[in-house]
Amino acid sequence: MKWLWIGTSIVLITITIKYWIYRWQIREICHQLVFLRKEETNKRVQTDLSKKEILELANQMNQMIDEQEHESLLIRKKEDQLRETLTNISHDIRTPLTSMKGFFALLIEEKDEVKKAHYESIIWERMEDLSDLLEELFTYTKLQNETYELVLEQHDFTKLVMDSLFSFYEQWKEKGITPDLLVDEQPVMVLCNDIAVKRILTNVLRNAMIHGEGQIEICYKVKKDGVLFQCCNGCSDMEELEIERVFERFYKADAARSESSSGLGLSIARELTQRMNGEMEARIEQGRFLVEVRFGMAVGE
Repeated sequence: MKWLWIGTSIVLITITIKYWIYRWQIREICHQLVFLRKEETNKRVQTDLSKKEILELANQMNQMIDEQEHESLLIRKKEDQLRETLTNISHDIRTPLTSMKGFFALLIEEKDEVKKAHYESIIWERMEDLSDLLEELFTYTKLQNETYELVLEQHDFTKLVMDSLFSFYEQWKEKGITPDLLVDEQPVMVLCNDIAVKRILTNVLRNAMIHGEGQIEICYKVKKDGVLFQCCNGCSDMEELEIERVFERFYKADAARSESSSGLGLSIARELTQRMNGEMEARIEQGRFLVEVRFGMAVGE
């Protein structure tokens, strides 16, 4: 009996000591959590006990802290992006509005009919610029919604290319531009969204007109595995151009020259291309800026 009582006492004392050690360790973890919650630090929960369950508890807590820190960084990044976006949008919209306001004032006071007609044409151009800016901003906003989906159907891609090129005819004529065209007129069906494709091609061609210089070369080829559209011309800011950033939203090689560009054109074009399982890239080739768009054939072609 004596040895049984001694053995039982030793077991109870051991359990009691372990119990108090566990309580002490849990209180210590709680103190660490309070500190980590109040302070910005890279420290994590640490333990003095090497017991499996305590180590697992600390590990799970540290994973939660890492995840929360990552989420906080993403939130701050999105807030910074939102502020940047609002600043850029305000500037881009204010520019044509300010211009229109000035020419409206001149139009009201002007008596000469020739000058009045000139001011009216400039105001009309600024209104079109503003309309294009708002359309791009609207498209960009829709693309930020991850649930936004394009309806894909089989379309004759060659016809979409020809329609897009023809829509620029008057602009090219007005600016005295005669593009160098190499266009395969062979009909080919591609699974895509026709409105999105026209937006892509329009943005690429407009980017070449606004930011490029020299002869515009346009090449469209129908290949066995898909279609290839290329637009190439010189760039007045070639030394300042950061080719790896041309698809970033609001990126402009020359930030001061933004009167008719939101800096969203190529960003929207690539986003739309990717959502239709296509590819879009830009590169410098023989001292010229080239944008390339690729789409695969529709199933069954």
